[in-house]
Amino acid sequence: MFKRLILLGLLVRLVLCSWTGHPWDFEVFIRVGYYVAKGSNLFGIFPAESYHNEGLGQPIFPYVTGLGYLPAWGLYTALAYKIYSLLPVSPYLYYFMLKLAPTLGDLASTYLFYLLTLTATGDIKKARLNTLTFFLCPFIILVSSVWGMFDSIPLAFTPASMLLLLSDKPFLSGLCLGIGIYIKIVPIIYIPIHALYLNSKKGVKEALTHLLTTLLVPFILTMVPLVLFGWETSKAAITIFSQTQKTGEVLTYWNLSVLLNDLFPETFSRETLNEVFSFPLVRYFWVLGLIVGYLLYHKLQRNSSELHDLNLLLKGYLFATIGFLLTRTFIPEQFVLYLAPLIVVQAGNLPSKRTWGWMHVWVLALTFTFINLYPFAFAYLVNPNLWYIFSYWAFTKPYSSVRYFARFITAVAFDLLLVKILSEMVEKHGESA
Repeated sequence: MFKRLILLGLLVRLVLCSWTGHPWDFEVFIRVGYYVAKGSNLFGIFPAESYHNEGLGQPIFPYVTGLGYLPAWGLYTALAYKIYSLLPVSPYLYYFMLKLAPTLGDLASTYLFYLLTLTATGDIKKARLNTLTFFLCPFIILVSSVWGMFDSIPLAFTPASMLLLLSDKPFLSGLCLGIGIYIKIVPIIYIPIHALYLNSKKGVKEALTHLLTTLLVPFILTMVPLVLFGWETSKAAITIFSQTQKTGEVLTYWNLSVLLNDLFPETFSRETLNEVFSFPLVRYFWVLGLIVGYLLYHKLQRNSSELHDLNLLLKGYLFATIGFLLTRTFIPEQFVLYLAPLIVVQAGNLPSKRTWGWMHVWVLALTFTFINLYPFAFAYLVNPNLWYIFSYWAFTKPYSSVRYFARFITAVAFDLLLVKILSEMVEKHGESA
């Protein structure tokens, strides 16, 4: 039965891969893959150069931005286009190739969460249940196989790095985490957790060695294509750095600004709100959130009777992730995937009626997603009218006001849930210490 359910989850993903996509991000991937495969600079694709190409994607946006990541994903999109161009039977093959990597990322993450649960509990039944809890989760399927977002790939490298760390293989652990960072920079927030772990176990020297390994891997892998293809280093640095200060209207209480602008446009104009968000204190508030997460982990580590416990390390990951999600002004829905260690942490605890966990997280995230991106708009590849219809309703009063209000309330509920989970983890660890 277990294998059949895994196969079912895989089949669902493969069925969805070809004809669905995030109306903005997937369109970016389609165009970036085309232009980079044709010889364009991955970090030089700006709106004026990323126009729609007949037969690929849809012209719902005349121009889109480039990618703000390290080169890994941009190179993969170019590879996917190259493979498609060898057998251009249908653009749906290209879309399938773009989704294939996230689908494999889902499988890898699922297996690693199985190993983590087995290590934490020694219970095969719980390990299998956790496997299904992740792999059959509608939100996970939506992010990877419907939208085409690839966060499941760096997500897979983080628990792999953790397992290697626990197996006393700090170099391989750093190599693994470094590759995860190269694919998408988000896992960089876990480096201090690893450093604190290694410092307590082996000392400062091992912690610094691990740190340098982790940082050198993405740096070297970034520099290789820059030198090989002659891409400008300055453009790459500007593009990547722009992600650290990005603001947006997504899964965070910061989207209150859009609601205020919609309700009181004269008092809260776009210009006024942009001035508020331009302050570094606002844009980089997430740094403080991360520091609080690291301090919480360090405190629990000092008070724990088992300094090198897997459960404690997983909590460190969650402290960093929650601190980051609560304080950054731009939290795309796919970042919720990095809360998946909750599945393992709560598998090792006795169930409680007041415990809030993974199911509450993904249900709220999925609710926000449908409010934010409108139902069925993900099928824009089949018919762009599905986008235009919902887009009209989403930005036309009074419907826009209702949408912005619902989005803000859902985001606040999500953030309050994260605070609740954080406090529960600290409380339960205090009881068991």
